[in-house]
Amino acid sequence: IPQMAPDSSRQSLTPDQYKLYKLIWERFVASQMAAAVLEQTTVVIGTGRYEFTASGTIIVFKGYMEVYEESKDEKEEKEKKLIAVEQGQSLICQKQEPKQHFTQGPPRYSEASLIKTLEEKGIGRPSTYAPTIETIVSRNYVVREAKQFYPTELGALVVDLLKEYFADIMSVDFTAHLERQLDAIEEGDYYWKDILREFYKTFEVELKAADEKIGPVKIEDEVSEEVCEKCGRHFVIKLGKYGKFLACPGFPECQNAKPLLETIGIKCPVC
Repeated sequence: IPQMAPDSSRQSLTPDQYKLYKLIWERFVASQMAAAVLEQTTVVIGTGRYEFTASGTIIVFKGYMEVYEESKDEKEEKEKKLIAVEQGQSLICQKQEPKQHFTQGPPRYSEASLIKTLEEKGIGRPSTYAPTIETIVSRNYVVREAKQFYPTELGALVVDLLKEYFADIMSVDFTAHLERQLDAIEEGDYYWKDILREFYKTFEVELKAADEKIGPVKIEDEVSEEVCEKCGRHFVIKLGKYGKFLACPGFPECQNAKPLLETIGIKCPVC
């Protein structure tokens, strides 16, 4: 492996190829190394009615972290150290910094964090991760902004309907269980028609109920500030095969439409 190290191959690779190869090489080598050993210390400080805690972590043995770490932030957090204290020691408050913290929701998924979550929950296989992401993007269930996924109104509506009428299928446990059944079919432990019959017996009832109860669903178009030059109505923003575009709400009487142009606040370096 040393002769195949990224630095030795850098001259024959493009910058993007080098970054990809370096990532693959580091993760592979790290997977063959021993686990890291971390020592965590928590100090509890009592002040009468109140109690304060402080935690610190030091790296006893770096192990695979010598080669690969998830992120710089993670590294900084793991190496946070506390001052040396002893049990029963009296401490003097040297400074107070009043700060107000608000509970924040979990960060939005990026492509990498979504794949990591799928792996952790046993959903899908490496060969299905890319098609899964491509599907939710191409069907306009989510949009990418600054490398993060944001659900669209359509995506939120679809999820709400699926959770209401197909709660069992939307469960993470169901997907992971089905993956295990598919593995068992491949190994010859189950006959695939038996699993389909077992699944469809319940699914047929749920599908029929949903078909009867879910009526026509309409998502209101977002109204833009731009005015149609043919009929004077305000254009609405629609979502087509190639993304968002402006269309006149007077269709079919007025069939005016044009691309939706969004400025990014950066001047052209040429003109």
